[in-house]
Amino acid sequence: MTTVNQHLTRGLQYARNNDYAKAETEFDLLLSSDRTNVLGLYYRGCTRVHLNKFEQAVEDFNLAISSSTLSPEYELQALYKRGFAHQKLYQFKFALDNYRQFLNRMKEQKSDLIHKAYFSIGTIHAALNRNEQAVHHFTDAIDKSSGSMEDKQKVYYLHRGRARAFCGDFKAARDDLYIVIIESNDHFLKGCAYNELGQHDQALQEFNQCYENQLK
Repeated sequence: MTTVNQHLTRGLQYARNNDYAKAETEFDLLLSSDRTNVLGLYYRGCTRVHLNKFEQAVEDFNLAISSSTLSPEYELQALYKRGFAHQKLYQFKFALDNYRQFLNRMKEQKSDLIHKAYFSIGTIHAALNRNEQAVHHFTDAIDKSSGSMEDKQKVYYLHRGRARAFCGDFKAARDDLYIVIIESNDHFLKGCAYNELGQHDQALQEFNQCYENQLK
């Protein structure tokens, strides 16, 4: 008979291999044996995010977060991912509440990951056409992300450039987009920046390069 820990191990292995349907099945089996297992709930929630089952993911994260046995580390990640799931459901108020809780915890811990919180809050403001607030949070994300993967990609500059354009600050928007083009290590993001600038031939070249790299 398969144990709870074996289901957890198998589920995590499937998830690492991007086989999220099988991972979800393993976590379902785990929770059928131990329905309050917080790691099972947390990881099934993560898996369901990848499967675009956002409502069910929120339910899993709710149960995990409400448990007194969930460790602070996992609770923090569950807050962030629940916020993301709410955002995908266009439930922006709930998403913002979760991201702000995540941000406050990051400040308390002086975490290097705080830039993710600023960025996520910025995306909510951008979705709600509060572009000045979006620019403010994207700037905070840029300032706090030195040396990170996002810094190397210059992804936050892409989002700030878009928000600045909506604010009518076109020179600053172009400056941000050219930073992406010149400094980013990501062909897809470069393509997005060229596209925002109306340089569609160059954008297509970058997207083609991104596709070719994925085939290697």
